Amino acid sequence: MNLIKAEFRKTLTEAISYYPDYIVGLITDFFVLIIVINTEGNTTEKVFGYILWILASGVISEASMCISTEKQLGTLQNIMIKPYSIAQIVTVKTIVWFSINVIKAIITMVVAMIFFGIDNLFRLEYLYIVILVCIGIMGLSYVLASVTLMFTKVASFVNIISYGFLFLSGSIVKIPDFLVYTNPISYGVKYASVILKNGIWVMDTVIFLIICGSWLLVGYLIFRFMFNRCKQFKWTY
Repeated sequence: MNLIKAEFRKTLTEAISYYPDYIVGLITDFFVLIIVINTEGNTTEKVFGYILWILASGVISEASMCISTEKQLGTLQNIMIKPYSIAQIVTVKTIVWFSINVIKAIITMVVAMIFFGIDNLFRLEYLYIVILVCIGIMGLSYVLASVTLMFTKVASFVNIISYGFLFLSGSIVKIPDFLVYTNPISYGVKYASVILKNGIWVMDTVIFLIICGSWLLVGYLIFRFMFNRCKQFKWTY
């Protein structure tokens, strides 16, 4: 709990100091939102997929960017000697940044509803879809963090990976059916469409839980394996 409080204070201080960065990011989100709305398909599903991507992309990038930054500053050893494990630290950092991205996502949804007349974005069922998807995507974040520990420059490719998931969300183009079952974001959007059309089915929920749980578990195990077996990583760039 102390770690979470400290990280929240630090993040809020940074947000106040570097607020122009957040404004630019929000404007960029709006421009992409316009592109999403003007593509073919169910508008509500596409916008929900886009909102889901905004939240998941923060989860994907935060852990690896944290380690990359610490290496660049030469302070990675300071993290290693803290009373918390590196997995705990990057998890808390991701949770805090997820909270910041929730604010961005809410603003984007309000804009979509007011200016583009899109309904059904604020539904209680969507909340646990977002949470489950981001829990599953945290597995990928662990993998990227462990690879960044070994090779550092991997963090430079995080944005490419993140935008790959934008396409997998189905917000830009329709993706093949078989890809829907390969990752939490794609299936999360499908699950949301099922809720809109037919209500929740037990089998859909089970599949959703399996996909998200598998991604988290496999990602964490890869992180532990690489961290425990590969101690000869560089402390700096």
